[in-house]
Amino acid sequence: MIAVRRHFARRIALVATVLVAAPLLAGCWQGLGATTTMQNSMNSGNGTQEIVGSLRIENATVVRNEAGRASLVMAVFNQGDAADTLAGVSVDGQVLTAPPVTIEPGSFATFGYGAEGAPVENVLLIEGLATPAGSYSTVSLAFTTNGVTEFTSLVVPDVGYYAGYVPAS
Repeated sequence: MIAVRRHFARRIALVATVLVAAPLLAGCWQGLGATTTMQNSMNSGNGTQEIVGSLRIENATVVRNEAGRASLVMAVFNQGDAADTLAGVSVDGQVLTAPPVTIEPGSFATFGYGAEGAPVENVLLIEGLATPAGSYSTVSLAFTTNGVTEFTSLVVPDVGYYAGYVPAS
């Protein structure tokens, strides 16, 4: 009877050890600062993602040509119940002249490109951008309802995938 209890206790101990050791050995939990956790919030060539109030800014990227002319390319989704207007934009402290763009609830607006083959709308042009491609620019967006957000966005050259995003004139 005692031998059976010892055998049973050893099996229980072995199972408990395996259950505790498996996640540790697999490396499934690396903490809140793990690289895989941080990648989603990093600004990269895929654009910066940002949320301000009920607005979601997707794929914000500054596309720059050799002469220093650049375009801010992004989409802004309004997930709220009220319309909001992009009233002001600045890149590296340079205020851009752009007409206000209203984004209705449940819709989105594209900037610097046309959605699904549509013509380009809402060009946010930057003249004389000193930040070279491969660096980061500080972008500030001011909305009438949801307020101001500031983030960094990668500056990419107007070649390959980004060719044609900087208007010639």
